[in-house]
Amino acid sequence: MEDIVKEFQAYSVLNAIKDHITFSTSGSYVVTSEDSATKWYTNSTVKNKDGSIEDLTVSVAERQTKIRARLKKFFNRRPTMEFLVKKGIWKDEPAFGSYLEQVCGSESPRVPLFVQRCIAVIESSEDNMKTDGLYRVSGNLSQVQKIRLQVDQNNLLALEQEEDVHVLTGALKLFFRELKEPLIPYAAFSKAIKASTLQNKKEKLAQLREIVKSLPTPNHDTLRMLLKHLLKVTVHQESNRMHIPNLAIVFGPTLMWPEQESLNMALDLMKQNLVIEAFLLDFDNIFR
Repeated sequence: MEDIVKEFQAYSVLNAIKDHITFSTSGSYVVTSEDSATKWYTNSTVKNKDGSIEDLTVSVAERQTKIRARLKKFFNRRPTMEFLVKKGIWKDEPAFGSYLEQVCGSESPRVPLFVQRCIAVIESSEDNMKTDGLYRVSGNLSQVQKIRLQVDQNNLLALEQEEDVHVLTGALKLFFRELKEPLIPYAAFSKAIKASTLQNKKEKLAQLREIVKSLPTPNHDTLRMLLKHLLKVTVHQESNRMHIPNLAIVFGPTLMWPEQESLNMALDLMKQNLVIEAFLLDFDNIFR
């Protein structure tokens, strides 16, 4: 019981000073403003565990030194992400949040089973395909997470049982957003962005074709299947109002992003949309 109380107290401290810390890529805590965190702790911890007031005769500098030591000890004792993975406590999910190749079978086409089944269920009903704002409208987040949980438990029947098409499209978008490396890999990001801005259409198509050919088989096959599906969505654009530019806006940041954060995110975002738009407009020429 005592351990539980201590853990609760630790999390209370962490939650209270969350504005003064960030998380490193290894999962450890980093104090972004030691002085501000210390001041918070100094002002908030005026009583001891037994309720007595701390000895205010101690200098502020001494108190802050002690508090820094306590905070440092608190942050250092938390396990890193690498430690949790090594111990088998933290594991990749079977479908979501993995590398694409890890969730693809060995048979052609090398497309994740979840992606195949999800697309098939969406396309199984004309009403689904004609739904206004298909892929643009967000599905209920809690329902999307339920689908995610079911899929990670290998229950793909949950897709067929879901009645809200926006939940299905939301789950499909979430799958691509949570890949450890985007569907259009980091190595192809700059090339694709550059190709999308070319004015000479013949040269643009040639470069996009080369990019597609260079993709790993799982990425090539999955991108091809997804784009074919999105083109089927545009067949019903009079009903669902999802034209190619609209779909490109939705899927630009979903299918590709830079390995390191760009200094001009808005410009890159616009160019990402242009890449997906080009793939859709000239699908047959690019994937021939």
